Amino acid sequence: MASSRITELAAAIQANTSKVEEYFAAQGLESPSFDAEFPSGLPPEVERSRYGVLEAADEIMDLMVGPRGIIEGFPGPQQTSHIGIQAINRYSIANKVGLDEEVSFTDLAERCDLQKNDLTRILRQAMSKHVFKEPKRGYVAHTAASKLLMDSKDLNDMLYIAHDIIWPASAHLLESIDKWKGSEEHNHTGYNIASGTTESFFENTKKDSRLEEAFANNMKYWQSRPGFGNDHSHLLSSFDWASVESVVDIGGGTGATSVALTERFPSLHCTVQDMPEVVNQGKSQISSEAASRITFMTHDFFQEQPVKNADVYFMRWVLHDWSDTKAIAIIRYLIPALKGGANIVLQEFLLPEPGMLPFYHEKTTRNMDLSMKAFLNAKERGVDDWKKIFSDADPGFKFVGVKMPMGSNLGVIQVRWEPSV
Repeated sequence: MASSRITELAAAIQANTSKVEEYFAAQGLESPSFDAEFPSGLPPEVERSRYGVLEAADEIMDLMVGPRGIIEGFPGPQQTSHIGIQAINRYSIANKVGLDEEVSFTDLAERCDLQKNDLTRILRQAMSKHVFKEPKRGYVAHTAASKLLMDSKDLNDMLYIAHDIIWPASAHLLESIDKWKGSEEHNHTGYNIASGTTESFFENTKKDSRLEEAFANNMKYWQSRPGFGNDHSHLLSSFDWASVESVVDIGGGTGATSVALTERFPSLHCTVQDMPEVVNQGKSQISSEAASRITFMTHDFFQEQPVKNADVYFMRWVLHDWSDTKAIAIIRYLIPALKGGANIVLQEFLLPEPGMLPFYHEKTTRNMDLSMKAFLNAKERGVDDWKKIFSDADPGFKFVGVKMPMGSNLGVIQVRWEPSV
């Protein structure tokens, strides 16, 4: 008799868990717990086993709750699932509990200027996700997860953008679709309805220094995470940078990617382009050694590209912020600057073909795509989408290919400019 799917999944969990445990034991590490941070930088074979556990556990959970449980949002209403962590972040609750302290709900409510009943209900919901714990009745203490929220500006601002900007925008996504059918405008979004504004999110960041800072820190946080290029190794290994001399880093922020490129390839010269305030920040932060190989320049990528005849025009996590119409416009503004054989290199989140990834990963990619729609009217794209974007921009763009390095959440896309004579 053939084994059932749930038996196969349970066996996969057992087998992969054993491999992770063996690695932890060999390295003298404690078994994973809610009181210790999970180590990063695992060897590829151990990382594969870890994901094997997550993928199988996710699928077996869905099978065991059944179709009705899936529709109902097991375990419980998902629309309130973020409130506990949102409140901890908003009221800086993690900073009001000592590292090794056990504080009563009564005292903590006073420190947070909240009603005890509200605080208790909120924290007990967060505790169901292992954020804080109740070591004894009526008392609060830290877990590893809650400790991460102590004085962590980048993480705090990432959660602010997720919970206070994207979450409300997502609640109004369908309303925006109904109101602005087929629109690709940046200010026709769930964010506009939720915020009561006629201007786009990016336009509002220019007027709201707190929002601008939060979004910058949000991006900084994600760029520091494993798999999102925190050490730039995936980008460095996915294109022949040694064969080129000049790179334009469009929307390059404070220059972190260009610094990594020029450190590995000293013959490279990079021009980092961004908005004036970002450029000024980059100039103030860069070392004198790096400054000899990196130039900062203010540039709006909805204007003609001013740096002519570079070997590579690079964009990292830029075009996913824009609808197809806007992305095509950004690409077309490059054309007057391009020499024959110039490379366009993108580092972007890649949507998989439906059914190609385990459900655990598929959920993440599809949620990311809808998040971009909700607050920017933008989108994540698959390989065929990227091919179409460039062919629609101009037939002179020739799609070279995509590399998806192991351990990376971002693919590297290469396109070459080969206009017909």
